Amino acid sequence: MQRDGGRVYFREPGGSRFLLIDQSDQPKPDPVADWRQQEKARRGGYPEYRRVRLEAVDYFEKAADWEFTYAVRGGRQHVLNRGVVTSPHQAYGIYWSTPDGQWASSQTMLRTITASFRPAS
Repeated sequence: MQRDGGRVYFREPGGSRFLLIDQSDQPKPDPVADWRQQEKARRGGYPEYRRVRLEAVDYFEKAADWEFTYAVRGGRQHVLNRGVVTSPHQAYGIYWSTPDGQWASSQTMLRTITASFRPAS
């Protein structure tokens, strides 16, 4: 685990799965619109970017999932970036990244992460 301001990083020892929790005290009112705007600005930074989906999900007050893949040396990474509004003054990004070939086998772990996530009080 590594902390950097409002971000906490978790890296799989000896593997390449990665979890980032990013906290903000200035939530955007519409997580889907926020991800769409960020997608336009960021997709150029992901080689061979491909959107899988970008949609609202039922999670806390408001949330949206932005799922995509991109090229890395030796393959593709698969990412789920969940934007979550937990209160009028608190939001989180839950960024989960795995090699594309491990995406399906990592779903149980991702469900555990999202089911056990609790915002700071």
